[in-house]
Amino acid sequence: MLDEYQHDDFEVVRKDTRFGGFEELKLRKENATHTRFFRKAIKPENNDEFDDLMNLEKLVMKDGCSGALYPMYTHDGRRWALMSVPTEHYTSTGLSEPT
Repeated sequence: MLDEYQHDDFEVVRKDTRFGGFEELKLRKENATHTRFFRKAIKPENNDEFDDLMNLEKLVMKDGCSGALYPMYTHDGRRWALMSVPTEHYTSTGLSEPT
């Protein structure tokens, strides 16, 4: 993972069941209201979880949303994908609707 962020740098704001489940996050140490973060855990051998991740990433990277994908990392034996989108594009992704 980028040196900029570690798994425990984030607090879970909400959990969403779409795309096999993902977490919406906020940074613990910063008041980074300009960026929304998301992460999803996957098992490398699970094709369904990987497909769910790809569908989630499509929303984050949707045209006009200016999303960012970070390198995958391992934490507690799972692979995690971290992604972000500027707050001003958050609603456009469709991820702002809680389940």
